[in-house]
Amino acid sequence: MASPTSEQTGLWRNADFMRLWAGQSLSQFGSAVTYFAIPVIAVTVLHASEEEMGVVGFLLRVPMVLFLVFGVLADRVRKRPILIWTDVARFVLLMLIPIAWFADMLTLAWIYGVIFGIGLLSTLFQTAYRSYFPFLVPPENFLEGNSKLQLTESVAQTFGPGLAAALLKVLSAPALLVIDAVSYLASAIAVALIRRPEARPEPDDTTARQVHKAIWQGMGWVLRHELIRPLAISSAVYSLFILGSMNSIYALYVIRDLGVPAAWFGSILAGGGVGSIIGALLAVKVMRRFAIGKVLLWSIVYGNLALFLIPLATGPVWVSVTMLVAAQLISGVTSQIFFVTNTTLVQTVTPPQLQGRVVASIYSLGLIPAPLGALGAGLLAGALGTRTALWVVVTIGALVPMAAMAWSPLAKLKEMPEPGRQ
Repeated sequence: MASPTSEQTGLWRNADFMRLWAGQSLSQFGSAVTYFAIPVIAVTVLHASEEEMGVVGFLLRVPMVLFLVFGVLADRVRKRPILIWTDVARFVLLMLIPIAWFADMLTLAWIYGVIFGIGLLSTLFQTAYRSYFPFLVPPENFLEGNSKLQLTESVAQTFGPGLAAALLKVLSAPALLVIDAVSYLASAIAVALIRRPEARPEPDDTTARQVHKAIWQGMGWVLRHELIRPLAISSAVYSLFILGSMNSIYALYVIRDLGVPAAWFGSILAGGGVGSIIGALLAVKVMRRFAIGKVLLWSIVYGNLALFLIPLATGPVWVSVTMLVAAQLISGVTSQIFFVTNTTLVQTVTPPQLQGRVVASIYSLGLIPAPLGALGAGLLAGALGTRTALWVVVTIGALVPMAAMAWSPLAKLKEMPEPGRQ
């Protein structure tokens, strides 16, 4: 656990962390607005078809498959320049859209190129900032720092689209991107002001010219480590059966099968956002009160059991909505407590030379299976019905991670291991 002398206010006095936090916050809000505004531009300005919108969604997310490659890069070069130049590049790319719109040159092909570039740069930024964090923050403050970073990420994801929607009432969508682009530039400036010198990582002669070996060095470390392996397995299963599946059939189930008005759907999802903010705020207190193993295990147990409220939802619409909001709220709270604790543990035990690849490996296992889950859930719903499909994916996606955690050494872990433990 964190040292008893490590008070929650400790990082408020760490100027370099505050600059990183400011940069991450601005970048996260920028990304939330970008992912809302660009599809709006495609629909309202360029009148994109359903198929063309599918391409937009694909191009926004497909760069995630490069997490592993970017993890290798993050371990081989200084990370602060990556953060600065990815933000500067996103500023330039986003500015191309309002410039093209003003010059009457904006096309869907233009949009495709910009969003693919934004997706690549955002994936690289995410990998670099998570692996740069342990360089700026002492291990006894990892928990506090991760809680702060996750709080702003949750706030951005919850309120960013709403802020963008409100601004669209007074600004055109292309003009909104000018404000969004400036947020990336401000993020770059904040990170550029970090003063702590960063040494270039020592070259690894065994994998210097073989990227696939460098990737496997990080992934293999994750899969061999007795504490990290169950976390990786849980993330992969949850991604495949819950994240991907819910994105595929959840709206169909809520609106068509349960008869919930479409206008209420956003309010149901907002329950998860509110829960995420609460969870990020509670993470430090929970971790300092209970053993780390209990926090990881019971946050998964409570959060995953809450998911069963989704296929159980029935009766009058208000009852169904209450059950769905409760599921979103509880899983939002517990997922953030789990994520902050999980991230702190991974950063603590990972050797410095593997931080980028380990971060990338865990992100890959937690995100790449989701599209397969979405496809599989759609096929399953078509064959068995939406509610039956939800029972299948929730049962597997909830119970397997619980079992993986309960039968692992993590469940008995009382304190945070020593930094860099192999």
